[in-house]
Amino acid sequence: MGGIGSGTGIRPNRKRTKEFVEAFSSIDACSFPFSSRKLFSNSSEGVTIQGVAIKIFEDKLRVYEPDSDCFYEISFSLTPAHYGNYRHWFRCPKCNHRRRKLSLIRMDGFPLFLCRCCLNLAYQSQNRTEGDQLIHKKWQLLHILNCNSEYVPDTAKPKNMHWETFFMLRGKIEEFHAESFEFAPTLK
Repeated sequence: MGGIGSGTGIRPNRKRTKEFVEAFSSIDACSFPFSSRKLFSNSSEGVTIQGVAIKIFEDKLRVYEPDSDCFYEISFSLTPAHYGNYRHWFRCPKCNHRRRKLSLIRMDGFPLFLCRCCLNLAYQSQNRTEGDQLIHKKWQLLHILNCNSEYVPDTAKPKNMHWETFFMLRGKIEEFHAESFEFAPTLK
């Protein structure tokens, strides 16, 4: 509990108006490559993805309602990529736009895969304030140096890293740390 963006942190009066994409299960169009779709197209068996019964065809997915014959279809779309390959997309059933990922929601038990725009979802990184961004950058650099605290001793230099690079990263960590205090709320 208490991941990135949870709680009030250093933005005490911030109100969220959208839910996060990361809180929903999703399917990715890249997990359905063209070659494997041809294998499934003639089979009468369905596949279960995220607990949802799906039948895969060459040009679409068919999503079934549990314990019923009701279904809806999600079309595939291909766009040419460089060097003669193709990029795979889903067509959102609601807005019909090309999307790489569709998020799962359940309406009265019926599973719906829709894009983040139709569901009015935002990424966690879109909800960060400037202070949150500085703290995130600082902890990314600390992760590169395999440090668990804000103190970076000389023994924390990873093997095969130049000393000049190590001192530059340590200096950036100190800069981000100092700048993040500018955004901290003052207590009276």
